Amino acid sequence: MKLFWKQFITMMCFIIMSFMIFGNIMVHTAFQTTMNRAKEQGIEEMKIFQYALVASLEGLPKEYQATDIAVAEIAKSIQQSLNNTQDGMIIYNKDNKIIYQSSQYKSKLILTSEKKHSGVWQIHKQKNHYYLESLCEAQSKAGNYKLEMHRNIDYVYQDRHQLYNTYLLALPFVSAVFMVVLLIFSSNFTRPVRKLSHATRAFANGNYKSRVNVKGTNEIAILSQDFNQMATQLEENIAQLEENARRQEEFTGAFSHELKTPLTSIIGYADMLRSMELSEEETFISADYIFNQGKRLERLALKLMELLYIDKQEISFQKINIQSFVLQLKTMTEKLLQPKNILLDIQIEDGNLFGEPDLLLSLFSNLIDNARKACGEHGEIILKGNDSAAGYLFYLKDNGRGMPIEEIHKITEPFYMIDKSRARKEGGAGIGMSLCQKIIKLHHATWQISSQPEEGTEITIQFPNKTSDTAVEKEEIEIEEQ
Repeated sequence: MKLFWKQFITMMCFIIMSFMIFGNIMVHTAFQTTMNRAKEQGIEEMKIFQYALVASLEGLPKEYQATDIAVAEIAKSIQQSLNNTQDGMIIYNKDNKIIYQSSQYKSKLILTSEKKHSGVWQIHKQKNHYYLESLCEAQSKAGNYKLEMHRNIDYVYQDRHQLYNTYLLALPFVSAVFMVVLLIFSSNFTRPVRKLSHATRAFANGNYKSRVNVKGTNEIAILSQDFNQMATQLEENIAQLEENARRQEEFTGAFSHELKTPLTSIIGYADMLRSMELSEEETFISADYIFNQGKRLERLALKLMELLYIDKQEISFQKINIQSFVLQLKTMTEKLLQPKNILLDIQIEDGNLFGEPDLLLSLFSNLIDNARKACGEHGEIILKGNDSAAGYLFYLKDNGRGMPIEEIHKITEPFYMIDKSRARKEGGAGIGMSLCQKIIKLHHATWQISSQPEEGTEITIQFPNKTSDTAVEKEEIEIEEQ
């Protein structure tokens, strides 16, 4: 059963039961109040009659002897003078014989008690009529008598019956009013739950933007806020998974393509050497092509191994002298730059750098190699270094082809190449920048790349003063428009 109906039925049953209980209590209370008033009035009238009768008997002359007939006349006279003809009156002598009776009604109250008392009373039903019966004694020098008074109290029960009928008529109306009120209340109360349920179903059906408007600070609002936070986190995780799946698919396709091209060439030239008679020059050209494509596959395999295992090996950082490091870097890269007569201009300030020497050599050699591929004949590559309070800052600039701004975010993806034909011709496989990104991340450094087509590329790398094991790994690639 839905929460709406559970709440509605529960509250409706509670209200109806409460109304029934309190309604019956009110009817009974009103009945008791009216009954008590009738009892008090009847007893009070009995006392008045009793006092009047005793006073009349006490006022008789001493020589006057009261008889039952005289007492009856006195009682009749008192009843008429009190204007109390509606109530029935019976007077008993000392032998419990009736000496005066104003009506045909006779109760059995005289038989209930023989002891002396100030008065007894009871309610008696006779022929669908209710009577309040009262009995008391009148003691005087003229004699002792018992007075019995009875009065019709049907009006008390008629009032209760009328009040109860009114209550029964009001019960359906009140129930209907409360039903409408509870329907509105339950609908408003459960609306946030329905919205949350709708948002959950929409999210489950693939609408990852589905959210709930949070209003108030109650438990449902807190639950809605928690759902929004969960949905946001799930959306980010799903987007990340989709991005990872896309990259994995692109990586697999690019890797297959990179393997297919050299392998096709190797198989084709090898088959030609095996099945055809070639001249010495043709044989040398075929073998040389096979050798070059084999070396290309070797470089690809080495780059992949380095990319996959670079963050799984234990790395110990050490203090590195910048001048010695740059000299070693220049020795490694000058042979790469000679075929195009590219000038490497180094402007380095003295200082120290904390890191892993081999990884840093791989980082800068890859960056210089990428700059070489982008430059034409007699190009220029500038490498600057400045020591500051924030750490050591490297600045690498080339005057090569550059690249569009929208391509900068993609160059760190494995096998991504802006110009695939030129990259393969230069011996590239599109892994170098991915490797650079991992090395920078391992050194807790940040880098910034800016480029414009036909204007070259600028890269700045900021290393912290000292890399610690507890430092938070941070990676930034910022795009600047020139």
